[in-house]
Amino acid sequence: MPPRKTPAPASSASAKPASKAASSTKPASKAAPSTKPASKAAASSKPASKAVTASTIKPASRRGGAAKEATTVAPVPPPATIPENGDGDIDMKEADAPNGDAPAKKANGPTSRTRKATSPLEAGPAAKKGRLAELADDAKKTRRRSSLGIAHVNAIPEIPPIATPHNALFIWGTGDMGQFGLGPDELDEIARPKLHSWFEEQIEDGKLSRDGKEGSGGLEAVACGGMHTLAIDEAGRVRSWGINDNAALGRKTTDVPDPANPSAMIPNEDLETYPFVVESLEKEGFRAVQVAAGDSVSIALSDKGELRAWGSFRSNEGVLGFDGVAGHPVFQFTPISLPAFAKVKIVQVSCGADHVLALTTTGHVYVWGNGQQNQLGRRIIERRIKNSLDPARLALRNIVHVAAGMYHSFAVDVNGTVWAWGLNTFHQTGLTSDKGGDEEMITTPAQVEGLSPENHGGSKVIQIAGGEHHSLFLFDNGEVWGCGRCDANEVGLAEDHPAFEGIRERRAETQREREDKVAQRQKNLDSVNQAAKVDEEAKEKAEMELAEAQAALRVPMGEFVPEPVRIPFPPIPEAYEVVPELPAYKDSKPSDNPIANISAGTRHNLAVSKSGHVYAWGLGNQGQLGLGADSEDAKTPSLVRSKLLRPYSANYSSAGGQHCVLLATKKA
Repeated sequence: MPPRKTPAPASSASAKPASKAASSTKPASKAAPSTKPASKAAASSKPASKAVTASTIKPASRRGGAAKEATTVAPVPPPATIPENGDGDIDMKEADAPNGDAPAKKANGPTSRTRKATSPLEAGPAAKKGRLAELADDAKKTRRRSSLGIAHVNAIPEIPPIATPHNALFIWGTGDMGQFGLGPDELDEIARPKLHSWFEEQIEDGKLSRDGKEGSGGLEAVACGGMHTLAIDEAGRVRSWGINDNAALGRKTTDVPDPANPSAMIPNEDLETYPFVVESLEKEGFRAVQVAAGDSVSIALSDKGELRAWGSFRSNEGVLGFDGVAGHPVFQFTPISLPAFAKVKIVQVSCGADHVLALTTTGHVYVWGNGQQNQLGRRIIERRIKNSLDPARLALRNIVHVAAGMYHSFAVDVNGTVWAWGLNTFHQTGLTSDKGGDEEMITTPAQVEGLSPENHGGSKVIQIAGGEHHSLFLFDNGEVWGCGRCDANEVGLAEDHPAFEGIRERRAETQREREDKVAQRQKNLDSVNQAAKVDEEAKEKAEMELAEAQAALRVPMGEFVPEPVRIPFPPIPEAYEVVPELPAYKDSKPSDNPIANISAGTRHNLAVSKSGHVYAWGLGNQGQLGLGADSEDAKTPSLVRSKLLRPYSANYSSAGGQHCVLLATKKA
């Protein structure tokens, strides 16, 4: 997830967010966006689903007959599994609830509706089985059991093999807060991918390797946050760089004595702008295999399924804190374990701007952080808002992937069903109207029917990336789909795309509404002026209201795509000098250029193809697209090139607030 250092949007689901029309398409480099997320009200007075036909939302061949059944078939709860504590019981009240918090058991014993796990799974005539039992049978086929009898669906990430040749790091975008990690003298904008010279020097000296040999080693993983970056080297050490005001780096960067001169302090700028090791993790023998970064929160996972966290969370009102425990610091400068995971193994984490999702080996999802936009999928009482800093488990089951946008969240279960919740002011959750897609907040996980395998020839979503108000979905066949805000080309659609018909309809409707408001306010002003005695105060008010309505005519529409649609990519380049054009939508085929990895920044995106090429689209007014100094936006996925990148094949990308990183290996 790709946040930037900004305040969060509106503080409550009941509060009416500000109009989309007021949102700027070009955010400043460090300026915060509006503290209230944009509303759909200015874009359309009618539900988005009525503004477009089914064919504009998704090709008819994809939806088939399933689209008709979507409005009549009741949502099916996820299959129940054996609880994480391994007690062998299933809480049926918990299993019956597909969304929200998992109900707590009574302290003095199991609930009256608890029964043995084997009971609903007993063999019997298929015709007499309930739906829950059928789903449990399906899920059972995909699970394995440990020696303790606990059902597992997800494997703990293993230490990756040594890459030969090594993974080199490329950087671009805005690095004014040290996001590049090139030192205090390299803070200017980088418009095209640049090889990270500091890491290359460390590789030559063998300082990133497992054996210490010169010329060996490299990076295994990277993650961009709002204005900081994390990486794991081949020795399994976590490195961090960028802004550290709210403890995002996991190490102190002020008042640190210089080992060469104990009476002097190492300059703060040096400690923040170079990729130094998070020493406390190294000292405890923590072998990292995965990292995730939010605005000011950072997470690392080990090869044993252990989680370490540091940094802080923010709410609409300011700094929220780290763990909410009385007496604990609001900024956690060094990594710590969280009590909630003392007996739980984690396999994946994802960070939003100020919230975190963690996936366990048993397919459960834990959430914590700021939940004022319902991004935690559970009820948060405002007067007890710090309770949200304690990880809590949702009632979702058999989950295999989690992902966070800045203020919204996703989970994918073993059957390929995608669940979404959180901020939805631009339809970034991709939900249909009957699933709450017209609501500005999705309070609990709801099924995204447009991404179901039955609508995609059996293909399943394997990766999700969320930006500020948009989302991307990668299928196992290499297709990329997207939805949400698109007035800065976040969804990457050309004007011949079927979804543009709906955009044009909503654009025209919004323009009519704005013009009607101007006419009404002009009428109000005329009425005041025609009075026998002009009320100067009323006249001034009417003139101000008219000026506001007239100004709204010039504000971007806050356009969006309500449900996921396919994003076409150009064909694979035959040579570096060749930059293929994007074909017409009707002529485009996903098989022409399948994608392997996606990442979403605030309002820009990156995709790495299976052929080893990088594509960018969206807003790039600070160089974050990597397309050159003259490219401030890209309407559709565009090939990212540079002379330094030419001899390399791209493997993995990560988009941050206004900066990007890429891992690539040199071609043979």
